[in-house]
Amino acid sequence: MKKSIILIVVIIISLISIITYNNEFDMIVKDETVNIEEGRIAVEYAQPKKNREKPGLMLFIHGDGPTNKNSDEGYYPAWETLAKENYISISWDKAGVGGSTGNWLEQDMVDRKKEAEKILEWALAKFDIDPNKVGVWGASQGGWVITKLLNENTDVKFAIGVAPAVNWMRQGRFNTISDMEYEGYSQKQIDEKLSIEIQVNEYLKENDYQGYIDSKLEKDVLAKDRWEFIHKNMNLDNTSELEQISKPYYLLIGDHDINVDTKETEKIYRDHVSRDHLTVYPISTATHRMLKPRHQKDSSITVVESIFNPRKIFAPDYFKALKEIASKKEM
Repeated sequence: MKKSIILIVVIIISLISIITYNNEFDMIVKDETVNIEEGRIAVEYAQPKKNREKPGLMLFIHGDGPTNKNSDEGYYPAWETLAKENYISISWDKAGVGGSTGNWLEQDMVDRKKEAEKILEWALAKFDIDPNKVGVWGASQGGWVITKLLNENTDVKFAIGVAPAVNWMRQGRFNTISDMEYEGYSQKQIDEKLSIEIQVNEYLKENDYQGYIDSKLEKDVLAKDRWEFIHKNMNLDNTSELEQISKPYYLLIGDHDINVDTKETEKIYRDHVSRDHLTVYPISTATHRMLKPRHQKDSSITVVESIFNPRKIFAPDYFKALKEIASKKEM
């Protein structure tokens, strides 16, 4: 009996040691609050542990949803990769999330771009940064933000787009189809869902929320603030902005993405961004979030694996791409 208890204790201690070790990241993480005219923004940043030459700077721009500053620590493996290449990574709670004031659902992509510029201005004043290594990383919906930053802000020298879409409406349709196919729905069920979406979109175009409510088209009714957010952003298409890009843009696309049509994204980017400025990184065995395919949808497996080793749930080529981009001598 005593031997069994000892064995159990040893196993528990070993598991705790493994979890603790794998959740220690080679970087220094700090939190701050940035005060702006509209209120405050809760910021988190990761610095390299070693003091070397002036570091680079990477702003992380969230995708859709009420995302907190480190995306529930999902950014940490990427931040660690960049810290090892002498970059400071910065992100923040979306408006109305965590310690930030406001409401992110009241923002369009121009608002989000202006918000990012306020953090950038704060960061450049706080840190002694290599001005040639100031970049923006944007995932999914954040892709619409970073093209604006790249084109309009002289401090931003390059951008990394992780699974960005080009056109809001086409992306939504693709996501509906591919997600339902992944879940095993029939073609008839998919067609019915698409028919409903077309009707809802007509109400959205007219901004007729009451008409939408009265139609009873959907069981899960859109909340008013979400409705207004979609109405404000549904006409997004950054094709013309892609044509204006005159700085390095690194496009990372996964081969198991069911949120964004990466084939369309790659084609449009190649057609509209100058070859001199575009580098495409196809990330093998990667989902929309750059995770391995078995983590396409969050599950107990995802939770367990992320606890034991948060780096291992990601496609390895994702970190290889970040390392290669960050290690470039000239941007």
